[in-house]
Amino acid sequence: MMEPILDISGLNLSFTTYGKRTQVLHDVSLRVGKGERVALIGQSGSGKTVTMRAIIGTLPIPPAKIEGGVIQFEGRDLLQMAKVERNRLKGTGISIIMQDPLLSFNPVLTIGRQMDDIVRYADVRLGSKRNSGLRKATILDTLQKVRLPDGAQIYDAYPMMLSGGMRQRVLIAMALLNKPRLLIADEPGTALDVTTQKEILKLLNQLVKEENLSLLLITHNLGVVREISDRVYVMENGHIVEEATRKDIFEQPRHAYTKKLMTSVLPLYGKRVRNFENNRQSDPKIEIQGVTKEFRGKVSFFSKKYRVVRAVDNVNLQIENGDIFGIAGESGSGKTTLAKMLLALHSPTDGQIKIDGRPLSNFSNSREFRRLIQIVYQNPGSSLNPKRTVTQALTVPLKFCGYDSTQIKSRISELLDMVDLPKSYASMYPHELSGGQKQRVAIARALSVNPKILVLDEPTSALDVLIQNTVIELLLRLREELNLTYVFISHDLSLMRNFCNRVAIMFRGQICEQGETREIFTDPQHAYTRALLSSIPVISEQEEQQKPKVTDAERQAVLASSTALK
Repeated sequence: MMEPILDISGLNLSFTTYGKRTQVLHDVSLRVGKGERVALIGQSGSGKTVTMRAIIGTLPIPPAKIEGGVIQFEGRDLLQMAKVERNRLKGTGISIIMQDPLLSFNPVLTIGRQMDDIVRYADVRLGSKRNSGLRKATILDTLQKVRLPDGAQIYDAYPMMLSGGMRQRVLIAMALLNKPRLLIADEPGTALDVTTQKEILKLLNQLVKEENLSLLLITHNLGVVREISDRVYVMENGHIVEEATRKDIFEQPRHAYTKKLMTSVLPLYGKRVRNFENNRQSDPKIEIQGVTKEFRGKVSFFSKKYRVVRAVDNVNLQIENGDIFGIAGESGSGKTTLAKMLLALHSPTDGQIKIDGRPLSNFSNSREFRRLIQIVYQNPGSSLNPKRTVTQALTVPLKFCGYDSTQIKSRISELLDMVDLPKSYASMYPHELSGGQKQRVAIARALSVNPKILVLDEPTSALDVLIQNTVIELLLRLREELNLTYVFISHDLSLMRNFCNRVAIMFRGQICEQGETREIFTDPQHAYTRALLSSIPVISEQEEQQKPKVTDAERQAVLASSTALK
């Protein structure tokens, strides 16, 4: 066992709310060696994030209370340190990469200003003082380390001007600014598509070696754990239930909960969880004919010049009644723009969209159209109004579509039954629900007016694998009971392979490949599809060997080239 940089022993922690005490960590012990990459895994609510916050000292005390245990960093007990002394370690000894690269930034400040604040704050705590030129040089040097060569341009940019992958690299740079020894990565790739996620994981691995860092990775993505960790701790309900090397965890898991996590991961190859090839009906529900969408905007805020961006380029698709039609592709490929056109939130620049055989322009009013097609958004925490109860959230679409108060009360009861939620949940607010329960409310809201088509925009990406599977089972049951057609938008190809009967792959606004799911996954024809499949993290060596063989040079060539379709 290498010398530990972080050593947690017998940590017990509770929360007291409204006079009720709940213990959330039970005798937790965990070690991270110098230069080691350790993963902490478990489903949502298992205690991973609370453990992380106890390490970095951001727990709300009260209601949180550490009731016992030791957290040692480089041999010093963090829990016994004075607050001022412990604050000096934030960003300099221990640093963190947060989960969402967009929500982690202040949208009205430039990247350079936000990074400069971090450097100046560290200078104040450590009693040193660097002038603005030295601080900027430090920032540009750090941006170079995270493989962002045009640091000067990024320094002056606002967060909204960067892609998801670039924002994640900037977050990593922020964590590295003051040369920490321990890096905590909290779900560093969850909000990213698989190709970008693969690049970020590769970067983290390189930085651990180059900067002599120790890494604590907190995640529920087991494929990511297999790619990046040396040892793994498994957490369930605030207990560490298993600890082993990466090889032993994936090849010989001992605890029943670890085995349950492993079996919950949907296979990328081998036997599919479900087979949908015979469910398709010859009855077009959605027809997309030569659809193009262009956006026109200024080159910069002060410029008088305009540029045109073609987000969707001559797309042709036909989705039949009863289809679960998957649309996959990396961020910026045009998936969401296409979905917004299906929902009449954007109008096509060219081409035509027909729903149930009728062009969108033929619908007499929005009420009629909303009764036909609805959407379930990616993050239920963001899509539900925090100030509205479940009843109030479900009432809005029902009132819009003309239901009276008696019908609304009866319909809400039906909807809660439909999504397997107790009727007592009707009076609850979103913050009182788990992630899976919030997504069930979002599904109930989408189904409230009896639509025939649901657009599912990354409906499970914010959920862990166990909750994800229960939501998918619910969607499959509802599809059969209500004769629904799904348009499933995602970058999770493992999920898509086991959930969709047909798939289209989008790249730079175009459909580069489409067909039966089985054919796309077993014999991908386009270079981008192969690059996408090769980037997906899997949990077994057998699946790794079955992935398309794509070199780093080939992958970069595909992703960098806008002419790869030709």
